[in-house]
Amino acid sequence: MTDVTKKRRRIPVHRPGEVDPETDVAEETGQPEEASTAAVDVTQSEEAVDWRDMALRLRADMDNYRRRQQRLAEEQIAAEKKRLLIGFLGVVDNLDRIIRYLDPANPHQQSIKATYDDMMKLLRLEGVEPIDAVNTPFDPLLHDAVAMVPAREGQAESMLILEEEQKGYRMGDQVLRPARVIVAKRA
Repeated sequence: MTDVTKKRRRIPVHRPGEVDPETDVAEETGQPEEASTAAVDVTQSEEAVDWRDMALRLRADMDNYRRRQQRLAEEQIAAEKKRLLIGFLGVVDNLDRIIRYLDPANPHQQSIKATYDDMMKLLRLEGVEPIDAVNTPFDPLLHDAVAMVPAREGQAESMLILEEEQKGYRMGDQVLRPARVIVAKRA
């Protein structure tokens, strides 16, 4: 027979700390085989629990991160929307002044009035409503007092709004711009 036809015998290579699977576990450890197998099972189950726990924690962290980013994006969108709507309020004020002081016979008055109405419609669609101020009690959350005058005779309220210098607006429960008002104060 030649060397080629002979079966080569595989020589196992063992690294330090490894156990040869062909040798008897009981011989190396001095313990019965069942006890060492149970120890291996406990170690494997602890590792499996650790990986599963770690995966669950990572998933929860990712969900929290996603929710936090979504909330941040919504807050930024709301802040930009508020900023834009406040800018429109200045245009609405200018159109309102033009309508009040322009002669109704002027042909431009109708087109300016139509533009004003369209702007108010747009604001209402976005949830913006004007704050009613005249003949209501003064509320520092809704109104900004620019002047105080003595109360009229028979005024029931201690702080009643007589005039509105600049209209105020709110979006839902949030005040976009307080109304600038003149308040009548009872002595």
